[in-house]
Amino acid sequence: MNEPLWDVSTLAAFLGKPTSWVYDNHVREGIPSFRIGQHLRFAPTEIFEWMTRSCRESI
Repeated sequence: MNEPLWDVSTLAAFLGKPTSWVYDNHVREGIPSFRIGQHLRFAPTEIFEWMTRSCRESI
């Protein structure tokens, strides 16, 4: 992993959601995450893969 991990506020800004949404929904939405101590972290490449799998509308 050569990229820095995102924190909750970075992911929230990227998704256009409040940080509370990320905390409340990361498990329910299946957002791939790491818990490091008390903190959630997210790998950007895993987030892009998750978005491709989970967030596209079916036509």
